[in-house]
Amino acid sequence: MKIDTRGFPLRLIIIMISLFSLFFFQICEAEEEIKAEEKRVIKLDKISVTATRTVRPIIDVPSSVTVINTDQIEASPFERVEDILRTEVGIDNVRHYGSQTGGIKGPIDMRGVTGGITQRTLMLIDGVPQNDNANNSIGWIAWSQIPKDAIERIEIVRGPSSALYGSEGLGGVINIITKKPKETREASLTFKYGESDTHSEEAFFSQKFDRFGVLLNGQYEESDGFYMVEPKQDHEIEKYRRSNRLLAKLSYDIDDMSDISFGFLRYEHKMNKGREYFYGEKEDYRYWIEYSRSGQTLDWKALAYVNDDDKTAYIDEKSDPLKYKAVNREERFPVITWGAELQSSINFSETSVLTVGAAYKDVHFETEYIYLNPAEDREYEAEGDQNFISPFLNYEKKFFDDRLIFNVGGRYDFIESDNGKERDTHISKGYDNVYPEKTWEEFSPKCGVVFRPDKNTAIRASVGKGFRAPTLFELYKTHTRSGNVTYANPDLEPEKIVSYELGAEKVFFDTVWARITYYQSYAEELIAGRTVSTNQYERDNLDEVKIHGVEVELKWAATDWLSLFANYTYNSTRIEKDPADPENEGNLIDDYPKHKARAGVMYSDPRFLDVNVNCNYRGKRYQDIENTIELEDFITFDLSVSRKLFNHVELSLNVENIFDKKYIFNKDVDYDSVSPGRVVMGKVKFRF
Repeated sequence: MKIDTRGFPLRLIIIMISLFSLFFFQICEAEEEIKAEEKRVIKLDKISVTATRTVRPIIDVPSSVTVINTDQIEASPFERVEDILRTEVGIDNVRHYGSQTGGIKGPIDMRGVTGGITQRTLMLIDGVPQNDNANNSIGWIAWSQIPKDAIERIEIVRGPSSALYGSEGLGGVINIITKKPKETREASLTFKYGESDTHSEEAFFSQKFDRFGVLLNGQYEESDGFYMVEPKQDHEIEKYRRSNRLLAKLSYDIDDMSDISFGFLRYEHKMNKGREYFYGEKEDYRYWIEYSRSGQTLDWKALAYVNDDDKTAYIDEKSDPLKYKAVNREERFPVITWGAELQSSINFSETSVLTVGAAYKDVHFETEYIYLNPAEDREYEAEGDQNFISPFLNYEKKFFDDRLIFNVGGRYDFIESDNGKERDTHISKGYDNVYPEKTWEEFSPKCGVVFRPDKNTAIRASVGKGFRAPTLFELYKTHTRSGNVTYANPDLEPEKIVSYELGAEKVFFDTVWARITYYQSYAEELIAGRTVSTNQYERDNLDEVKIHGVEVELKWAATDWLSLFANYTYNSTRIEKDPADPENEGNLIDDYPKHKARAGVMYSDPRFLDVNVNCNYRGKRYQDIENTIELEDFITFDLSVSRKLFNHVELSLNVENIFDKKYIFNKDVDYDSVSPGRVVMGKVKFRF
């Protein structure tokens, strides 16, 4: 499906902003004349716990926040969180299901805060950080580890979030909140089958017994995978995957005001990367315990967690005569992260709330290369430690009958990186480095204001600062892939960003919701791979990067059974100053399009069918910061159709990329990495 998009982006910006402004202001005069049926009234009463660390309606939060609820998650044509997020404004995700076999590119970028392969969006599960400050630089977050059935809601907070969450969340925060067991039992068996002999079997159970609650989920998935290289090489095979998961969550209500819960998650996968002897294995264990108490004037929350990750990569031999016919080395990456948080919210009155707390996190990272080719007598090792001590606070005050809301907060982070070592016994390029201890201190303030002229309108503004500490991987680990070498840099400094946001949202006629947001950010010291020579790169801090953009969102509950949405994101992320390489100044950052648009239609009638159709546009972007490799824009369509039978059986068919659009997401010297095109998946779910 080829569409001529010459001149399209500029016209799209002008048309959409003009129409939105006309719609937003002119239509207000007629608002009271049209009223909807109660069933389809859009209400601004969704709550968020992520934006302020307390339970608040998102309409009262000065940041741009989205909450994806259970119904929306269930209706999505996608199974994984990273894919469910595709349709949300300000979020960019190019990685296709098939390329999850690589595990290299962190797929979720927010508001243009991107570059290279670094993950700059903080992912939380029930408030537990999943970015590990070690391998975070190559995005090793298993987005498929939380089952769709176990998710209560997904909260998205856009913009720098260091004022409450510290390092990692330069672009924003995504918090996956799992369900709490209820007295009504939820139990199901789900079977899926589709493209490339992909199949999965999943069991889910959740129920509350008096004060005790139990949630259990187990899944096994297997797929032959896809060919994702053009032209196809003789040594290429399908990118297969095998994965399994076990999630357990136990809760106990101590009394009417307090409860305690324990979570356990084991996730394992084995994924081939397109050649017989080039594959990886990953095994994650997550343990967390949370205590919370809600009082009339005082709320408490305590959290402790351990993330135990172990990744092994098998790299094939690239030199003759064994080229791609044997394993050259085994790379082991054990990482253990543990931490704790304590916070309290003091409700001075119905209009005044203070939240104070502190967090601690400790990370240990190791790397070992075991060379299996006897002809290569070589050893490689790297390791390091990093810890964070972080007090924080947030204060909210309401005035004029809750029509004016002020919010201010800040966090101090003390970060220490030590025990950094790197050793390579290569016969001609060997070294044995011991790196000095490094410490950083960062204070991240944020303040905002919300004005509510009426119950269906909010105008907001905010300014905040964010940072990301260099990961242990970036500081101490030299990375080699496909003949490309990226050298460690122990002299890296934390990335920093200051961001401003101005936005408004309103509900018209009870059925139409609209939001427009403008943001502008100034980033310094963003870490990227700087070209040293052919196939040789070094991690380095870019001096100054300027980001600005516009987000436009519309939702319309047209009837009791039909709803529509559309959103558009314009984002420009440019290198303003780069004294080390002035030729890069003015260039766009790599792998982030200036224009993205989404639109969708949902038909939902329990007597017949639920149908969900999405359209996705992703604009042109560059693969490198030198802006020499351009990747073309593309449009794809996705479809989900489901039908419930007798309240106990649900049948569904999901079709990703209906029109079989093949698009390039990476260019190499000898080949292009392409999407696999249309992917069809059928599902049957039995409820008990």
